[in-house]
Amino acid sequence: MCCDIVLYSYTGLSSAFFRDSLILQHCFLGTSMSMLEFIETETVDKKSHLPAYAQVAGILKQHISDGTFQPGARLPSEAAIAKRYKISAMTARKAVGLLAEEGLVSRVQGLGTFVRRLKFTHSHFQLDELRKILKDREKLEVRVVKAKVLEAGDELSKRLHMKKEGSVILVERIILHQKDPVVFHSGFARADPESPFLETMLDTDVLTGLFLEESIPGFKKAELRLLPTCLDKREAGFLQLGEGQSVFKLEHVYYDFTDLPLAFGWFLIAPEKMPLVCKMGVWDD
Repeated sequence: MCCDIVLYSYTGLSSAFFRDSLILQHCFLGTSMSMLEFIETETVDKKSHLPAYAQVAGILKQHISDGTFQPGARLPSEAAIAKRYKISAMTARKAVGLLAEEGLVSRVQGLGTFVRRLKFTHSHFQLDELRKILKDREKLEVRVVKAKVLEAGDELSKRLHMKKEGSVILVERIILHQKDPVVFHSGFARADPESPFLETMLDTDVLTGLFLEESIPGFKKAELRLLPTCLDKREAGFLQLGEGQSVFKLEHVYYDFTDLPLAFGWFLIAPEKMPLVCKMGVWDD
């Protein structure tokens, strides 16, 4: 399971914006709009099974990788590429087109082809490491540390769309893997004896089922929200971590088939069990 949080992306910038920024760079920063020379020893192997355009694209990609062609720099024209590697203009165009398809360069009408700058493409949090632990059920243990009925109060009544004087069931538990505490969970559910979800809340499988994308009876969907938090003394004791240590707080809301929130709570997880990942540049995935 992987929930993506898009931060920002420049992949949709208009050609006009990109062109104007390059002109400003040329005028005010003194960047040369002419291009770097090729390494004379590079040639295209006519006997290779690899097409000529792919060979040339590989050479250009290597120059981008080693910094010969810096981000924002203009590539040689397709005519210059064709002349340098003794290939046709069509083959040169295919080579540059391949780089454009891979997101390494951008074509700007009237100016040429430029090496793209690294930008944040997306950031997400992943549950892969946590899922690996939860799949190892033979070494998994769930301990309930508290279960009691409470009055909903202001916060829970808003979260669960119920009256303040209504009752909720609080369940707290620790998930251990190989006797090592991994997750501390606090969950609140409507104290409705007729709700099939109430029994599900008391079943430890509801915890692992959400992360392992298994079918959980009694609810239609769930929403997750990732927040930073620090452990209080009690939470730190359960997780065997230091008081005040920073951890991830993964809030969850379960909804029934009428889209009414049935349960609300959170998982406290150490960062190494659920790493944040931010990708930059060009990725094939």
